Amino acid sequence: MIALLSVLFVVSQLLGVFDLKGAAAAVVIGGFITLIADIQWLILLLVFAFSAHIATKAWLKSKKEKLLQEGNLGERGYSNVMYAGIVGFIIAVVYGISRIVNVLHGPYFFLFSVSFAVIEADTFASEIGVMDSKTFMITNFKRVSPGINGGISLIGTAASFLGAFIIALSYSLLAFGNIRLFPLITITLLGALGSVIDSIFGATLENKKFVTKGQVNLLSTLIIVAAAVPLAI
Repeated sequence: MIALLSVLFVVSQLLGVFDLKGAAAAVVIGGFITLIADIQWLILLLVFAFSAHIATKAWLKSKKEKLLQEGNLGERGYSNVMYAGIVGFIIAVVYGISRIVNVLHGPYFFLFSVSFAVIEADTFASEIGVMDSKTFMITNFKRVSPGINGGISLIGTAASFLGAFIIALSYSLLAFGNIRLFPLITITLLGALGSVIDSIFGATLENKKFVTKGQVNLLSTLIIVAAAVPLAI
């Protein structure tokens, strides 16, 4: 496992997925999750990381011209990794404890996938949605500039569904070995809903400097994961 994580660290640096601290944080989180959970969890993490990276790198030149890129060249840092992974990390820890004591039982991988569907949906909405000039503030639907916290667009909304769908499809294949419609639809819708909640918090809390972008991601993820518990399979 150490060799695999070392390779992933090097690849992430070569591709510019994370900066140095971000890559280190990602390796630590990924390694710990793999240690206490299953290889399927790591695979889903990799799908998330690299599909989100593709969305981040898309139209990078145009984003840089508008100063809307992540980092200097699309790389993500330590805080991005921590806020994106903390809920999933906690779910993995609880799952690991349940395996040790053989008492707790629950749909942990489902909830783990939901947490990353929210982050993936928001990432796709943000990184692809900024290319849509017709952007509206989610709280009053007034026209705003692309990239504004709380701004939504048709392209961004469609992209959020795509991002969530990628995680939903990955979960279905990893958990069952085939496509199951209920988790596919459920995780996709929950992820997209999380992106909407993220935008609302961005407009009402982040723009007023009450919270940071990472904290908005964390709040929206927590809400959706809590809402997913009754739907868990």
